[in-house]
Amino acid sequence: MTSGVDIIQITDLHIHSDPAKRVHGRDTVATLQQVVDAIGRDETTPAIVLATGDLTDNAKPAAYDRLRPLLAALDLPVYVIPGNHDLVPAMEERLVGGAIHHVSSKAAGAWTLAFLDTTIPHQTEGHLDDERLEALDREIKEADTPHVMVVMHHQPVPIGSPLDVCGLMNAEALYDVMDRHAAVKGLLWGHIHHTHDSSRNGVRRLGTPSTCAQFLNKAGIDATFTDEPPAYRRLRLNDDGTIETDVVWVD
Repeated sequence: MTSGVDIIQITDLHIHSDPAKRVHGRDTVATLQQVVDAIGRDETTPAIVLATGDLTDNAKPAAYDRLRPLLAALDLPVYVIPGNHDLVPAMEERLVGGAIHHVSSKAAGAWTLAFLDTTIPHQTEGHLDDERLEALDREIKEADTPHVMVVMHHQPVPIGSPLDVCGLMNAEALYDVMDRHAAVKGLLWGHIHHTHDSSRNGVRRLGTPSTCAQFLNKAGIDATFTDEPPAYRRLRLNDDGTIETDVVWVD
């Protein structure tokens, strides 16, 4: 087996502050619990878990309070970033601490994970201002590892989905930074409630389904949910810079 590090990504948890509230028709605490239980049974040995945004549905303190014990039950270091349904101050105050981290980067084996906040408070779409792009450029330059994966929430590429109108609105500015650095080998996101796997300039681009409900990936229609189950992504980041990955559907 190629030497590397195993990582799990969960995304778009959409935990609500009200226990009686159903999000996209589902009890999102129950679906996340299914995913947490499945990760506990997974035959891989993940080093860390990435939770890539829309951690809550309404960014209220009580929503983060409901989420915290579910993430703690993973019994693994969890690295969180915000999505458009989150607010960073509430996330940091009520969720982060102990094994739950909110940082700008993390070394994992031969890789550096560069965490990027693509959110605009109270807006659905994503955008990167000059300060965030400059910070990413520094993170990549200062990485002590040969390979880098950029991790964020909004998708930086049209996927033929109703969510294309609210992805990363200035993706070319992101690619301008990434193209300066041969170390960047991966780009990982959530937001789309669907799968995506493509490449650009040698960079593997991966989008991941939600732990609650999935969107029908069909352009020209209103957002419609499918009957697909919750899911999470497994990644093996190999020391040679390649990525092995699959999506696990939790039925």
